[in-house]
Amino acid sequence: MALPKIHLIGILSLFLVSSFALAQGETMQEVDRPKIGLVLSGGGAKGMAHVGVIKAMEQAGLRADYVVGTSMGSVVGGLYALGYSSEELEEIIRGIDWDLLLSNRVSFEDISFEEKEYYNRYLLEFPVVDRKIAFPSGLIEGQALLDVLHYYTWPSLEYEDFDDFPIPFRCVATDISTGNPIIFDQGYLQDALRSSIAIPTVFSPFQLDSTAVVDGGVVNNFPVDVVRSMGADIVIGVNVSDEDFVAADELESFAEILMQLAMAESLRRTSDNIADTDIYIKPDLGPYSTGSFGDYNEILKLGDEAGQVFLLEFESLAKRIGMNEPVKNLDFQSVPIKINTISVKGNRIISDPLILSKFSIKSGQLVTRDDLRYGIDMIFGINAFYRADYALKPTGQGTYDVEIIVKEKPATLLSTAIHYDNQFSAGILLNLTARDWLGKLSRSVFLLDISENPKFRFDYYKYTGEAKRFAFNGRINFLNSELPQYEEGRVKEVFGERNFRMEANIISTSSLKQSFYLGMVYENSRSRAKINLSIPEDIRSANQGYLGLRFLYYRNSQNDRNFPTRGAESMFEPVFHFSEWTNVNLKSGVDSVFLDFMGTPIGIPADEFEEFAKNLAPDPYMKFYARYSKFIPLSQNIQFSPSLASGISLGIDQEFKSFNEFFVGGFQNLRFNDTPFWGLNYGEVTTPNFIKLGAGFQFIPLKKIYLRAGANYLAYSDYVPLDEPDFTDRVFQDESLFGYGLDLSYQSIIGPITVGVSSNSSDSKLRGYFSLGFSFAYSDR
Repeated sequence: MALPKIHLIGILSLFLVSSFALAQGETMQEVDRPKIGLVLSGGGAKGMAHVGVIKAMEQAGLRADYVVGTSMGSVVGGLYALGYSSEELEEIIRGIDWDLLLSNRVSFEDISFEEKEYYNRYLLEFPVVDRKIAFPSGLIEGQALLDVLHYYTWPSLEYEDFDDFPIPFRCVATDISTGNPIIFDQGYLQDALRSSIAIPTVFSPFQLDSTAVVDGGVVNNFPVDVVRSMGADIVIGVNVSDEDFVAADELESFAEILMQLAMAESLRRTSDNIADTDIYIKPDLGPYSTGSFGDYNEILKLGDEAGQVFLLEFESLAKRIGMNEPVKNLDFQSVPIKINTISVKGNRIISDPLILSKFSIKSGQLVTRDDLRYGIDMIFGINAFYRADYALKPTGQGTYDVEIIVKEKPATLLSTAIHYDNQFSAGILLNLTARDWLGKLSRSVFLLDISENPKFRFDYYKYTGEAKRFAFNGRINFLNSELPQYEEGRVKEVFGERNFRMEANIISTSSLKQSFYLGMVYENSRSRAKINLSIPEDIRSANQGYLGLRFLYYRNSQNDRNFPTRGAESMFEPVFHFSEWTNVNLKSGVDSVFLDFMGTPIGIPADEFEEFAKNLAPDPYMKFYARYSKFIPLSQNIQFSPSLASGISLGIDQEFKSFNEFFVGGFQNLRFNDTPFWGLNYGEVTTPNFIKLGAGFQFIPLKKIYLRAGANYLAYSDYVPLDEPDFTDRVFQDESLFGYGLDLSYQSIIGPITVGVSSNSSDSKLRGYFSLGFSFAYSDR
């Protein structure tokens, strides 16, 4: 640990002022005491150690008169200058999802409901420009970072410039156009901090009105000279970065070489600024680097240790200058403001009316920072932007103009992923998303799974209505699957199924968490499927389908699609099947079909059998499906998850008719209303009536490692006519079983990697499961 350096001028000025005060018999508060400047360097994740030094200053009753920071130091310093205590700064750091902050993603719960299905499900995303595939920049746009900075800098709105803060503040950025430093002393604090922390090769440059800027560490990473120019007599400086150039043989990568060259001017200036520091603090941060954001607990602790080393020095200084400042908490204040006008900037593809409809804030409205955060989340949630931001411009008397600033994605994007599981084999997923391809305010998705079981989806929606609160949604889904039939847990037969489903719906689009659907659905399945009889050898395939009216309410408040730790999912879907059909295709040359009745084969002429199959189609009936699950945090690493699901078919037709069935079992949701179940393989139970109750625990022993264990109960039955006197005694009563299992998942860059095993009380046979990657299914774990 470096010893403190006391600047000679600072000592002399301190001595003279102290002597004068004593001679006059006055306290230091009655004279013009020396001014203290606090300088916080850049250093990425290592900058979190600044909080420990501020904590020690607070313990000593020592308060800075000026604060200057660069990069991460500007963020910590800016919030400290606003009035946040060290305790509140720690709370902010611990409450941030750093993985999310350092990515081009936002939380799953902040994506518009109509876009959740495709969000964050691909390895690579390529812009398609002029029908050619381009390469993305790879830089982080920092949407989540913008959100955090807006939220916590909100109290700065009451000040005209940075000198009016509780502690006058400056931060440093670098002008890309000139290479010169920009020292922010006024304006919108969020913009100043985002500019200062725009680390080259990591974050994209931040666009100001007249130029683009990057991290101030490029030109002045330890800006003692700036705080001196503000009037600081005594400078306390905390440097968490390099003090000088690193030897060439210690630079381990080309990126490190480029970074050192880029920061050459800053490094030359750093040594001069260190010499001009009165109390110089260089925390020992051990193995932690600029990118160690996930190690915030350890870095905060080392920052505390560094602060405690200098606690006596701070107490001595506070006593000599007569300072004993009590700590005041800002308490995350959020004073409402009044909106004057709203404008949009940066959009070309997405129209102003759609953006403003998602924003949901009107002129003249009184709003809080939470209202503005939600409005921007709704805009970004369209998933058509790399970045959605806002700027507030004071117009006097507590009113503000709002400028919504967006950076659009290209109109067409190509995304891809890979997947494998031990039931549906391996595949490559291709997603082509095109906006305004089929009309203004529309989005078209072409999704293709290239595998042994190929699948295809076309999903289209177009916003409608004056307020754009609804959309027309059309969808075509094609599944080609090899589906096993099981007997006591063992595969009895594997048959191919081709499922074609087409929907036309009006959907609500005004919420991030829920949506209502109303429309029609057509579905047809072709396979050697069961038609309530053993499959005769002479049948080549069977078709079963329906046309129905559909209503759907679906809500999802989970914080992640595949690895949720909080939130709930609920769904309720009634479908009125007003037209049903079944038919069979016999093998060539078949005159009669032989069926086994009570062990005796009985032949039926082919034409009569085809008519018989058609009569298996039921009359109109209602089909209801519902499910609910929730993740309840019990601690930081443990969640409890109750679940239930049920499907029922209600009609007055005869029992031998062939009804559309629900799929129960396995880990996947290949169809939207599939029901996962511990102890069964995918689709091991197909039934028109069932009820499932389940509970499980999720444990996260290490970062990105998830262990689940659970149990569930299933009761199911064949169709029972609604007018049967004993309907309630028979429905769900044919069979029941108890299932249990566990799985282990890793949240990898290519998608979830899951290994699972389960069994049930009916056959006690183990069922194994393995999958990796992002798949065509509605969930990947």
